[in-house]
Amino acid sequence: MFARIVHFFSLRPYWLAVLISVLLFLWMFSGSGESSSPATEKKPQEILPQVQITHFIPQQMTKSLTLYARSEAESRVTVRAEVAGLIRKTYAEKGDYVNIKNNLAEIDKNELPFRLEQAKALLYEKQLNYNAVKSLYAKGLQADIRLAEAKSLLLAVKSEVALLDLMLKRTQIVAPLTGILQEKFVEQGDYVKVGDPLFSIENTDPIIFRGDTTEHYVKQLRLNQEVQATLLSSELLTGKLTYIASVSDPQSSTFRVETEFANPHRNIFSGISAQLSIPLYSVAAIYLSPAALALDKEGNLGVKLVENEQVVFKKIELVEADINGVWLTGFVSEVDIITLGQGFVQSGDRVQATIAEK
Repeated sequence: MFARIVHFFSLRPYWLAVLISVLLFLWMFSGSGESSSPATEKKPQEILPQVQITHFIPQQMTKSLTLYARSEAESRVTVRAEVAGLIRKTYAEKGDYVNIKNNLAEIDKNELPFRLEQAKALLYEKQLNYNAVKSLYAKGLQADIRLAEAKSLLLAVKSEVALLDLMLKRTQIVAPLTGILQEKFVEQGDYVKVGDPLFSIENTDPIIFRGDTTEHYVKQLRLNQEVQATLLSSELLTGKLTYIASVSDPQSSTFRVETEFANPHRNIFSGISAQLSIPLYSVAAIYLSPAALALDKEGNLGVKLVENEQVVFKKIELVEADINGVWLTGFVSEVDIITLGQGFVQSGDRVQATIAEK
């Protein structure tokens, strides 16, 4: 078959030329259809960095001042002897709860009752003498100096009676306030002089927590505002601010503040530590992990947002921080913050963002 075709074209070479021309034309036509101009070539697809964003809605939070404080008794007093003598008996022991005017101890009265009786008798005599002189003076039978002398003697004896009566009462030692008897310095049979300490009593209801704040915050505080105290046992107390120092400590340049808390069961003792939280003001803020924070070229603290697929640096203000995160303000509406991958992109970069799972 092939030999016949070759023989045919060898006798008719013009047909071979026509066939070759047709095949060349078809090849050129098919090649022009497959070729494409540079204008229609596809550009390579741009690869955008991937980041993870979290949607935040600003919410109202209260900025609080945190102070570390120690508790102290609301009042403390040392009961001292006001007369000298032997301790005849004691009625209270260390650690007892005592009410005001409760008997604590008794000092031997010695000769005081007899001296008082004698002074009262002398007072009666001087009163009669004064009355007689006064009557004669009214009739013009006594001089002014005699009346003045009689009155002076009367007042001197009255003073002696009052003093002896007071000394006699002071032999009975009573509690000047309600509280816990912390120290007992004497026992039955001890001899005490005037001014010797006998008992120490402190009142811990209410209990006072004292702390120190800086001048930056002291102007924002106000008396009687609510205060919360967190004890080391995690117990939470609610009280009020009762004192703000108007003069700073010369060594620390801080201002003393005192807060008061009810302690009816007296189970909060003096000398324990607490963390005070004093509210200052309310502000719209968001709460996020410190890992999402970033710095711009000028060193400003902020976060990186995604707006229209583009990274935007937002300068913020730190309101408060705890062990889990930070409260930030400076946002007027809802924002998408880059919480993963922010360290690999810069402000102005286009990114591919995915929403973090809640």
